Parts: sequence; C-alpha cells; structure tokens
Amino acid sequence: MYEVSTVLSAQGLIDKAFRRAGKATASKGRTRVERTRNLAVAKVQAAADVLTSTLESYIRGFPSLDRLPPFYRELIDATIGLQSLHTNLAAVDWARGKVRDLAKGVPRRIQAAAGATQVTTIRKAAFGRFASVVHQISKNLDALGAARGPLKGLPDIDPEVPTIVVAGYPNVGKSLFVRTVSTAKPRVAPYPFTTQGVAVGHFDVGYTRFQIIDTPGLLDRPMEKRNPMERQAVTALTHVADVIVFLLDPSETCGYELAAQQRLLDTVRDLFPDVPILVVENKADLRTTGLGRPAMSSLAGQGVKEVLDAAVRLATSRAPAAAPPLGSG
Repeated sequence: MYEVSTVLSAQGLIDKAFRRAGKATASKGRTRVERTRNLAVAKVQAAADVLTSTLESYIRGFPSLDRLPPFYRELIDATIGLQSLHTNLAAVDWARGKVRDLAKGVPRRIQAAAGATQVTTIRKAAFGRFASVVHQISKNLDALGAARGPLKGLPDIDPEVPTIVVAGYPNVGKSLFVRTVSTAKPRVAPYPFTTQGVAVGHFDVGYTRFQIIDTPGLLDRPMEKRNPMERQAVTALTHVADVIVFLLDPSETCGYELAAQQRLLDTVRDLFPDVPILVVENKADLRTTGLGRPAMSSLAGQGVKEVLDAAVRLATSRAPAAAPPLGSG
C-alpha cells in the first residue's frame, strides 16, 4: 500500500554522504591555499546535502500521520505503532536540521583558515560532527527500515468507497459470494495477522463504486481467541464497513454448529455497534431455519441478487435501491 524507499543504516548513510563528498569539485583559486579552501567547502556542502536530502526523503516517504484515515491509523498502530513511528520520524527530522545547522558555519571557518593543514582539520571536524549526529539516530533508522515491510503489506482498501464486509465462520460461503457479486476477480490483499489476506472485490451501481471485502482469518472466530494486536486489526474494519453481511450455514456443512455461528454473530454485533448487519442464511438449497431471514445459495446462484440489493441499500442511503444484474460489467 505505502511504497517507502529503502532506509539506509546509519553507517550506510554516512558512507553514501562521504563518497559523494569525495567526488566533489570546486572552481579553481588563485593560490594553492585558496583552491584547498574551495574544495574543502565543496566537500562539506556535498556531504551535508546528501545527508539532509536523504533524511528528508525518509520523512516524506512515510505516510503523514496527521492525514491518515482512521482505518490505516488503526492498522499502522497495530503493526508498527503510531507512537513509535512518530518518535523515529521526529528523530530523523532532528538529525536533518542538526546537520543543516552544523554545515552553515563551516564555509566561513574554512575561508578564514590560515593554511591547508587548518583547512583539513576543519573539514574533518565537520565530517566527524555529521557522523556523530547520524550515529545518534542509528536505532531510529533501523526501526524505520524494519517498518517498510508492514507498511508495504497493508491492504489497498479505499476508506471513501461504500464498503460491504462479509463475515462468518470458515466454509460458510463468504469467498464464493464475493466472487459471484464482483465484476472482476477479487484481489487478495495482505492484511496484518492473517496469512490468507483479505479478498477485495468491486461492483458498480450507477455511478457509485462499491467494494466488498471477504475476511478470512478475521471475522471468522471468537474474539477471545485473539491477541490484542489481532483485535486491533479487526477493529480497523469498523472504520470502513458501511454494512456487514454475516453469513450463516444452517446446514452446518461448514463444520460449525449453528449455535456457535450465532455466538460469533453476537460478537460481531458487539464489535460493530454502529454498523448495520444483514444476517443471511447461505446454502439455502440444503437447509434454512425458517426464521424469515434472507436466504440464498451462492453455489446455485439463488437469492444472491436480492441479498446484494439489500446490502447496497444498507451500505449507503445515497445509493440506488438495486444492484446491477450479476455478471454485468
């Protein structure tokens, strides 16, 4: 989701800066000392420019924490920690400013140096201070480098698009339902704490695009079986779900008793108190409870259109009252 460039280690960044400094050139001077001064200034400025520009690129490369949608705030907090990310970025910003400030006074001191030996001493001292500053944020750079993977692996879900989240125990027909109603093959997006990933499908109603999310490994087992980070990853879905379609399997061919499925439904209701939940009995070609709930068979295609229509109506009051015919592009 977030493509962050490679973050160098402290030593790697210092080496990069000093290599660039070693290639610096300067305009010729009238005397040897003047040429030595000009070259020393160019080297210091080159090293400082590499350090400040690279550190700034790291800051800009990470998402702005102030502008993160709540969905992604929850996920980033669950995976790498918002406070940790803020602390590490602040440390990098401090180092960027420190190197910039240290570099400002060096040219004047070099130009005032009495001879080549003093020029070299001042240049080496400046390089030493630069290196000291960067080494002070070594752990912060390492932490930011480690954060690249989790950030890149976040699912590409648009929090602004009306969203239907499909929940229920494994094997109740969630993935088949999502595939059936999506106009294209759902993308499997990585998601924290589930090796299966979430499947994100889309369909259009008039000029409105909807996304529908299958949640294997997320909303398919009781919360007491989850660790705190897994619970936070689930909570993130509360920020994107406009309606939840909870699938029951009255035939119990999914391998879970109906009573257990009902308890999971109660858990989901507690997790999403402000989100409408459409309870649907799937595998209606095998069995229904006769309790008057919407029923369908994703496998046979019976009642799927009606269930999608109902989900669309609940997802947004601005959407048309009916979904498009299944299979339409």
